[in-house]
Amino acid sequence: TAAVCVGSTPIAFTLRAARRTIRTDRADAGESLAVELSASPSADVARIVAARAAAFVGATDDVVTFYARAEGDRAMAPLVRQLHGLHHVRFLTLGEIAVYSVLMQRAPISIAASLKRRFFAAFGRPVDVALGEHVHTLHALPELADLRALTADEIAAAIKHRGKAERIVDVVRGVADLGEDFLRDAPYAEARDALLAIRGVGPFSAAAILLRGLGRMDELPWLPQFAGAAHELYGKPVSQDALVARYGTSIGYWSFYVKTGLPRRAAAAASAA
Repeated sequence: TAAVCVGSTPIAFTLRAARRTIRTDRADAGESLAVELSASPSADVARIVAARAAAFVGATDDVVTFYARAEGDRAMAPLVRQLHGLHHVRFLTLGEIAVYSVLMQRAPISIAASLKRRFFAAFGRPVDVALGEHVHTLHALPELADLRALTADEIAAAIKHRGKAERIVDVVRGVADLGEDFLRDAPYAEARDALLAIRGVGPFSAAAILLRGLGRMDELPWLPQFAGAAHELYGKPVSQDALVARYGTSIGYWSFYVKTGLPRRAAAAASAA
């Protein structure tokens, strides 16, 4: 269950397996998801929420092609079997990842999460949703155009961090100026370079916005953490060119399965020892 804003209206939604309301096909698994809404919006708004919900869980991602490309990769095959059917869950909106890409800079995950909660509490639009016997209040982040209007003073008062507040303003405005359509559809290098031109966006933040925000799996910046994961998986250094030659536009899914599967494999080995 999560909440998004469509225009100025917050709407909560719950994803369930193969039930009713608005469906989003998952042809790779022969399954479907149903999106249950907290309100009864117009058909157009319902379709927007359904599309965002589907993107949120990567429901329409082409994992079939990734699995086909992983065939014959003896080191990768066990991870694919272990995680088969897993789709890449991403940030719900471009505005959310734009904000979080700043909050996570030089901060432990726990601190970044705390700052994010403060941001949502201050600027998110509340919507009540029944979960079991209890009613919970969710906060839907305003759309990017509304986030763009926030000032550094307002953000600093909410998160208690002036430096990050100023960078959030720069990043949100820069991302809004580029636009979601451009960042989603432009050649990867062009979108990446445009993000890097924004004050407050470095290589890791640009990669996060494109991968974790927009689900762009078509390229992968060869950052140290990916090189290290490849070395751990294959037992030797592996070049980015070699991996791209095999996985092509599925390289983002390779990184997702490796970064998810290796820690699980290590934890299973430790518990069995």
